[in-house]
Amino acid sequence: MIGSAAAYFPVVGLVLGLLLAVSNYALIPYLHPEILSVVLITVLIVATGGIHLEGVKHTFDGITIKTPAEHRQANASLGVVAIVLVIFFKVAAADSMDEKLTLSLLLTPVLARWSLVIFIYGYHDRCEEAPRLIAENVKSWHLILATIGTLTLTVYFLGRKGLWVGFLLSLFTLMTRTLLHRRHAVLRHENFGAIVELGEVISLILLASL
Repeated sequence: MIGSAAAYFPVVGLVLGLLLAVSNYALIPYLHPEILSVVLITVLIVATGGIHLEGVKHTFDGITIKTPAEHRQANASLGVVAIVLVIFFKVAAADSMDEKLTLSLLLTPVLARWSLVIFIYGYHDRCEEAPRLIAENVKSWHLILATIGTLTLTVYFLGRKGLWVGFLLSLFTLMTRTLLHRRHAVLRHENFGAIVELGEVISLILLASL
């Protein structure tokens, strides 16, 4: 089951982070910083197949699902807008960094997938059937191991700042989970992908700002 591998989600993020860091190192002598930022975010999208962006679209499409039928087509465009904003903020955050960029690219996918573990843990009884099968297999030791690994890596590179990044990201994740649950009564599978994308956005913004 996917949930049983939750402790290793940050490891998947580390692989993606290494890909981004190496890509940045290889391309930085040849590309203007603004172009490089776009290329790096494109590399991340291609590497994940864009599956998490699909989760963003469906999550934001569903935010206003209770509106009248004649407005639903307009509401569906919220998902497209959300995708555009996610990509925009990632590119803008990456473009605002200089010497911190490589390290931030390494850590961002790790932090985002750790946030997914936080998002899932303890909410199996408030998920739809398909995501419930994943959430039921996420145990406390998965969360503990993922947290220790992620924060150890983050603090090693960032020091005390890494703890602030972890705290603020986890707080954002828990608040988002609560809001989605209140809105829909259950968490949906697409919400898992959305929280990864949003986690990457928040992580990049925090790493660029702190």
